[in-house]
Amino acid sequence: MKRCLPAWLSGYRREYLAGDLSAGLVVTLLLAPQGLAYALVAGLPAEAGLYASIAPLLIYALAGRSHAQSVGPMAMTSLLVAATLARLAEPGSGDYLALAIGLALMSGLMLAVLGLLRLGFIADLLSEPVLAAFTSASALLIVLSQLGPLLGVSSGGAALPQLLSGLWRAVDDINRIALPFGASALVLLLLARWRGDACLRRCGLTAAARQLWLRLAPLLAVLVGMALVAGLDLSAALPVVGAVPSGLPAPAWPALSLAQWSQLALPAFFIALVNYVQSLAVVQTLAQRRGEEVDPDRELLALGLCNIGAGLSGGFPVTGGLTRSLVNAEAGAQTQLASVIAALGLLLLAGFAAAWLALLPLPVLAAMIIASVAGMIRFDSLRLAWRTDRADAAAFALTFALVLWLGVDSGIVAGVLTSLAAMLWRSSRPHIAELGRLPGSHHFRNRLRFAVEHLPGALFLRVDESLFFGNARQVRGEVLARLAARPDASRLLLIMSAVNRIDTSALLMLARLDAELAARGVTLHLAEIKGPVAQRMEGGGLLAGFSGRVHLSTQAAWEALAA
Repeated sequence: MKRCLPAWLSGYRREYLAGDLSAGLVVTLLLAPQGLAYALVAGLPAEAGLYASIAPLLIYALAGRSHAQSVGPMAMTSLLVAATLARLAEPGSGDYLALAIGLALMSGLMLAVLGLLRLGFIADLLSEPVLAAFTSASALLIVLSQLGPLLGVSSGGAALPQLLSGLWRAVDDINRIALPFGASALVLLLLARWRGDACLRRCGLTAAARQLWLRLAPLLAVLVGMALVAGLDLSAALPVVGAVPSGLPAPAWPALSLAQWSQLALPAFFIALVNYVQSLAVVQTLAQRRGEEVDPDRELLALGLCNIGAGLSGGFPVTGGLTRSLVNAEAGAQTQLASVIAALGLLLLAGFAAAWLALLPLPVLAAMIIASVAGMIRFDSLRLAWRTDRADAAAFALTFALVLWLGVDSGIVAGVLTSLAAMLWRSSRPHIAELGRLPGSHHFRNRLRFAVEHLPGALFLRVDESLFFGNARQVRGEVLARLAARPDASRLLLIMSAVNRIDTSALLMLARLDAELAARGVTLHLAEIKGPVAQRMEGGGLLAGFSGRVHLSTQAAWEALAA
């Protein structure tokens, strides 16, 4: 029987219960307004945020491994959903909701299949500068998209030009009650972020308590806003969430045509990729705190199942939330039971407190979203990349600009392509160093950086990259150029200590280079060939042709050529 239970449940201890219970209740109160708000960002009815929050929490508790990971709607994912579906259907329509559900199901299925195939490394398709640029630009778009609700006006758009033009057209329609509501909530939330820790420290709270209260500040703002709407009877004058249906919808497969499914395929893949990267980063952060190991493939599978569950329960794509998960951990979560309790709490809210949720003021929800994502607009990676690798800096700038101008869906495609292009560009232009020997030693270093001695008539070159079709021609050209600069050299040694892989194109290049150099009276030698590379060369029949010209080490080659 124990084999059928999750590991956390089969080894559960009684002392964990208090922490899990308190964390579950705290996350319930935090996730309810978050879910409603992020559903509105996605262009969906507010209740879809609740539907997307319950099943994923239960499923992750059974399939996931992190003790405090909280899976549910996120701002970035919601913006991706809105950007994807705005071109396919009218926001708020039945087709729009069906497409959102289909997006959750398809991205979840993709994640689950990738997890079963143990392809967790797919997250590496996004380089750190590209991911940072995508995050910062998306956060900026989210902030701009929420200025309309903050001001009590309707302003659509998924990219910078449409958002700005929509806000400009709606300037005359600003709601005079929504503006002070939203602005006050935003100012208080920003003050809590910037000055709250110092104020709470003066009150004598511990560091853990201060962090917990600061992360619950958005919930307090929402509760105060609801109390004001109810007490002052402002529901008619102020934009609010409105009627939220009680209970949950029956599980159903969306009625989409084959053409609609095909339109969702590429966006679903990129949403799955971004969600996985975000979720894995949260899991790794939580694991580092407890000295635990992370299984990326298991997390990939668990997140896929969570998205399938979200879709079948009428929700949209979900992922792990950093703020929510950290609140869960700091509120005392010891196991995934905290997520089960949070899911049950949301289920009770959906069933019995829907009338209260209808009083949530949209300007306050907008302020909560703006305050939570504004800190994600950062340019640290750009500054670091500018100092260390201009190609990475260019990838950051290009991704940031394209996400703003074209929208997050087109921007993330461009970001992935930029990452791959930058990697290919670097690999196609490998660094080749001319080496010499440090006097009195067996160590060889770059002659441009060290005072080294040279062997007369010999040229020692080290190729600092694996050899493949993308750089074979470049390597050949660079080798010949170096030889042309050294007309006295009749022996060339290629040091292959940094060559980890070699393909057929590179093997043919070496064979042709050997023949070309021999015709010029130059002998080609090889040194420090790694086992897998030697095996490829031997399989291609190239190694036999270099008999007597392959050396175990650069020092051995030096001694052989000196003799």
